[in-house]
Amino acid sequence: TWSLHSLALIVDSSGPMYRGYVEPTLSLVLTLLLTVPPSHTEVHQCLGRCLGAIITTVGPELQGNGATISTIRSSCLVGCAITQDHSDSLVQAAAISCLQQLHMFAPRHVNLSSLVPSLCVHLCSSHLLLRRAAVACLRQLAQREAAEVCEYAMSLAKNAGDKENSGINMNPFAPGAGSRRDAHSRHQGVNITETGLEGVLFGMLDRETDRKLCSDIHDTLGHMLSSLAVENLSHWLMLCKDVLAASSDMSATAPLGGGKDEESEKKDEMDDDTMFTTLGEEDKSKPSVAPRWATRVFAADCLCRVIMLCENANKAHFDLALARSARLKNPKNDFLVLHLSDLIRMAFMAATDHSNQLRMAGLQALEDIIKKFASVPEPEFPGHVILEQYQANVGAALRPAFSQDTPSDITAKACQVCSAWIGSGVVSDLNDLRRVHNLLVSSLDKVQAGKGSSSQLYRESATTMEKLAVLKAWAEVYVVAMKIKKEAETKPKRGLKSTEEDEDDFGTIDELPPDSLITLVQPELPALSRLWLAALKDYALLTLPAEFATQLPPDGGAFYTPETIDTARLHYRNSWAPILHAVALWLNSTGFNTSESTEETAAAIPNSQKRATSIMLNQTPGSPPTTKSLLEINKDRMHLILGVSIQFLCSPRPEEPVEHVTSCLQALHTLLDSPCARIHIAEDQLLGVELLSVLHRLLLTWDPPSVQLLVTGVVQQIVRAAQDYLQEKRNTLNEDDIEEKENPLALGEGGESGGLVPGKSLVFAAMELLMFILVRHMPHLSSKVSDSPSHIATKSHLSEESARLVAATVTILSDLPSLCSPAGCMTILPTILFLITRVLKETAVKSADNQVPPPVSAALQGIKTIVTLPTVKTDETQKQWTGLIRSTLASILEYSQPEASKPILDEISILTAIALFLWSASTEIIGVQSLQNGCMNRFKSALNSCDPWVQAKCYQLLLSVFQHTNRALSTPYIHSLAPIMVEKLKAVERSRPNNNLELLAVQEGIKVLETLVALGEEQNRVQLLALLVPTLISYLLNENAFASASTASKDLHEFALQNLMHIGPLYPHAFKTVMGAAPELKTRLETAVRASQASKAKAAARQPPPTVHSTPTIKLKTSFF
Repeated sequence: TWSLHSLALIVDSSGPMYRGYVEPTLSLVLTLLLTVPPSHTEVHQCLGRCLGAIITTVGPELQGNGATISTIRSSCLVGCAITQDHSDSLVQAAAISCLQQLHMFAPRHVNLSSLVPSLCVHLCSSHLLLRRAAVACLRQLAQREAAEVCEYAMSLAKNAGDKENSGINMNPFAPGAGSRRDAHSRHQGVNITETGLEGVLFGMLDRETDRKLCSDIHDTLGHMLSSLAVENLSHWLMLCKDVLAASSDMSATAPLGGGKDEESEKKDEMDDDTMFTTLGEEDKSKPSVAPRWATRVFAADCLCRVIMLCENANKAHFDLALARSARLKNPKNDFLVLHLSDLIRMAFMAATDHSNQLRMAGLQALEDIIKKFASVPEPEFPGHVILEQYQANVGAALRPAFSQDTPSDITAKACQVCSAWIGSGVVSDLNDLRRVHNLLVSSLDKVQAGKGSSSQLYRESATTMEKLAVLKAWAEVYVVAMKIKKEAETKPKRGLKSTEEDEDDFGTIDELPPDSLITLVQPELPALSRLWLAALKDYALLTLPAEFATQLPPDGGAFYTPETIDTARLHYRNSWAPILHAVALWLNSTGFNTSESTEETAAAIPNSQKRATSIMLNQTPGSPPTTKSLLEINKDRMHLILGVSIQFLCSPRPEEPVEHVTSCLQALHTLLDSPCARIHIAEDQLLGVELLSVLHRLLLTWDPPSVQLLVTGVVQQIVRAAQDYLQEKRNTLNEDDIEEKENPLALGEGGESGGLVPGKSLVFAAMELLMFILVRHMPHLSSKVSDSPSHIATKSHLSEESARLVAATVTILSDLPSLCSPAGCMTILPTILFLITRVLKETAVKSADNQVPPPVSAALQGIKTIVTLPTVKTDETQKQWTGLIRSTLASILEYSQPEASKPILDEISILTAIALFLWSASTEIIGVQSLQNGCMNRFKSALNSCDPWVQAKCYQLLLSVFQHTNRALSTPYIHSLAPIMVEKLKAVERSRPNNNLELLAVQEGIKVLETLVALGEEQNRVQLLALLVPTLISYLLNENAFASASTASKDLHEFALQNLMHIGPLYPHAFKTVMGAAPELKTRLETAVRASQASKAKAAARQPPPTVHSTPTIKLKTSFF
């Protein structure tokens, strides 16, 4: 025995080095297994350990198909079969462990059809080690082949047939499930009922006390749940429901199974056997044992996991209409939304249980249900959601959690559910909303007045957790209320209903007005704002590094004591983000105009929290009160919010929820909406630079597009704050310093030299951040990234979120030159113009629906903003500015050259960019023949395009160019392009428009010709009309052709006739001259006019005469109708 034990240790410790001795050792082990009598159990136990060590040594080689490996694998399987057939439980456990290792290295060669049933039999063994080995093996099998494991387990029940006496009823919810049998009956089999192996494991979980075994059961059920729950929803939900419902149905027997103390649970197996022998095997008249609270908590956790798994599966799980239609097509389809009533019932049962742990799990399940189903519409009642019918259930589940004797952690969790319920928008009845709102009001009263005897029942950290949870819940409700209020203000107001409609519409009496939620929160805001600020101040102090520990107040903060400072940090860490967002919203709405005196604060906050007042006002406790001005108070608040935000954004932990990051960024964005905060951050430029650097650092570690969008929003707020501040300074300088003749345009970053200092320049920090975002979504913009070996040179289409990000980035880039002096602009403009033109090149791709992507719109707007910038055109920078404009236009013309390898370019976007340069930068472009020829060629190709939409837009852009006040610019384009236009418009007579787009192109072309006539001099008017009038008359149809023409052709006829009727009186002499020179044109026009007048007369004759209502001669004072 000792020799075999030593051999097993040598094999195990040697690892791969023992590979050369595997064959003789394996032969020795098999020989001893066959020759040593089974009565020598210790020898067989050591042989099992040796076999397991050999399998580990060979390892993945067992998958091979060579002769030697096949022999070793067969020998290992034979050895496992021999040890598996031994009567000793330890030997059997070793065999199961060997088979488990074999399945790990060579899963195809392990026969699950025989292994799984044997494992199921061992689940009811009286030996703990054997049960451990069986469950551990099942855990590994379920991780890879959960469906096969459950199928083979059910086959054991099918093979048992009607032999009820040969097995043990292992249904965990049947009468007597809690009892254990003798060892002899355990080895005969296991009767797996319709609940399957999962039901057996739930039953074991309810009986076992060994931690390792329970952990393996949890993992096994978890793997089965992840693999099978979505396809078999009803089965798993029924399992969870049976476990959770058992506590309410079996309350009479609860003391037997659930009232044991910890010492009785740790008794050995035989004591448990004798305890439960009184329950007969088939005596159904005796009560069953209720599941223990740990089992029910696990069932509630499984419910939450099912919801999460369905969220990542088919979207029909959260769409009732979609689920019903899919169910009609295939009745076997099962969706979570169809089981909503069961979900609510299970969460309600758990949340109202007597076990505190189960109440926590139930409240968590209820919160998940609210968040996932809040927006699911009710198909039968448009405008309503399916959760509305469960308002009473939710309220009843939450109400017990706010009683006086409820533990703090449950009240804290209930506050979180309350905020989720109120903020979900499910509640449409004001009275129902008040019921849940009153629960939060009562909790707020406890925060202000203390919780009675709670301090004697629970330690101070529990009170901290509850108070912060209440403040967090109120903060979340306030954020949602402000969001609803903002949406209601932006929407157009509905018209007032008449009295009769109001009387008939009974359903709108209790409907929730758009601002009702904010009206419920408004009365509590004075107290809430002070408590929120105190909590933020506490959090700011608690996050100080260790070297600043001396700055912590000796008496603690508003909601923590020095003794519980370490545990309090965790509670503050979970609550600070919504509170920060709420404080920012409050300050932006009214807070910056509100000062708080020490007396008001002391009146609002009770004695137990008066130390928060001194902390919040930067006073030491016991010192006389000091009066601060409103400006100083606002500055302190600003520093508090910015300090908390920057500290968090500097180094957010990887495990930090993304909601905290988004709440912090939304708080900064909201704060910078207020003029007070804008002035503060603009005056202290280093603060803005630091904030931009922190945001840049955040982008390096956080990839979600939602975070990046929020970051660009904050950057835009910072840039606009600097713009407003600089513009105010320039305006002041224009008014006050005219005598000194100081140029206000010289203000801004860069000064006279144009240098931007990294670390001190706001523009440089912003460009660094924005360039990072652009390269992240468009890597080919950077040669370093695109030339690196790791970069894949495939140009993928930008997603919707990436397009929005690129557009926002380009918009901010175009605003940066306004922050610089003329010399500073010359420093950054080459980079900015290069980026904008490259974005235009990469994103201006033709689409089927002719929609302009957001990056293209932003690039065009950016070009317009920069080209029309007034601060750059000075004597010192004029030459450099002209060169920049010309090179930028040349780049756009170069990018617009068609290439076979590039997608089809959007001509309209390129033409719009060209027109922006022609219209806004004419002085810089006039006289450059190469640019002029390039622009004309682009317009010519657009005029000759086969796409009528391109033609129409080209005409519109040419109209703006022809109307330019600088004749030196417009005249060459008129001479070059007008003849082509006339030819195109004359050709319409032969190929009339067939649709509205083609009609639109012709109409826009005629408008350009009419503009040219108006722009022409009087002596040239006859020649110009000689081009326009015959063209219009050629569009007129005779009476026979008009009747059979298409709609677009008829519209063109009417359009031409209306224009001719307008041109005649406008230019009477020239019009008569043209008409007199061509009598056939006059005849055709007169015929068309007569036909039009005749058709109008017929239409007027068909209309019935208007009915005249005679008014009564005597008018009654009261209307009876």
